[in-house]
Amino acid sequence: MSSFYKFIDNNLDVIHSLIGGSIKFTPIPELNDPSELVPNLDIDEIKASLQYLRQHGYSEQDMIYLRQQGNLLQRLAPEVMVIGIPATQEQASQVIRLPFFNDIQNLEPQLYRTATAISSNVGIFCLSQRYDSLPMWAHYAANAKGFVVEFLESELKNEFLGDNTGVLNQLIPVRYGQEISGVTFDPKSHESLFFDKFQDWQYEQEVRIIKPLKECNKVEYKKTECQETGIIYLHQLPFTCIGRVILGWNISPEHRNAVVDYVHSLDSPVEVVQARFSIRTGVELMSLND
Repeated sequence: MSSFYKFIDNNLDVIHSLIGGSIKFTPIPELNDPSELVPNLDIDEIKASLQYLRQHGYSEQDMIYLRQQGNLLQRLAPEVMVIGIPATQEQASQVIRLPFFNDIQNLEPQLYRTATAISSNVGIFCLSQRYDSLPMWAHYAANAKGFVVEFLESELKNEFLGDNTGVLNQLIPVRYGQEISGVTFDPKSHESLFFDKFQDWQYEQEVRIIKPLKECNKVEYKKTECQETGIIYLHQLPFTCIGRVILGWNISPEHRNAVVDYVHSLDSPVEVVQARFSIRTGVELMSLND
């Protein structure tokens, strides 16, 4: 059975929330990759994509992506839709040849507003395809003083079935490369806003779920460093989505016992196991009794 993994530091409140099935969708401005904060627009790429579509028209596959793009805009930012989605390939190919699209310099701000409107209205739940990645344990699990929560792929897919946007509410792997594709007239290019990262992050082997923030449960909290109020965006999963809690090999006895006691108090099928690290074999999972 395939699984995905969420690495957590040694914050017991966070691990309690996750074990209880409450997952957090993070707004894009709060992510740790600075390249995700600003939509990528390249004038040359925009011109090239416009020229290609004007020469070749829209294929059947292009129309699928174009409709998905339109559905995404209607869902997240209907106010930025300048032109409706054409019903046929012929209509789409006629529209893209309109003089309106000739002035790229004036269109660039509109594309930027559109990309920003889309990305500012969603949250991201990030998972890894590996539990045994040493950089992940170091960077996200407090040098193995923290935890990993295992989510079962089959159960997550039952919870996040996808929709007519081709982007929202489904598990999609991140794409890594030396360059990040920008938003252009290519009807699939908007996916780069959510799923393209520089290859420096490839060790994460990330899978993402994108969800509209307005569809999440909003919870206000007091920021510890000041008197301001913050907001977190949550989604409640059934217990069946969670397989195991993996304890880091540097976890304190206090945190270990707290997690074990909390899982037992829920009377859930979630299993708690211990990660061990060996120079010879890397990260292995063991029963708590071993």
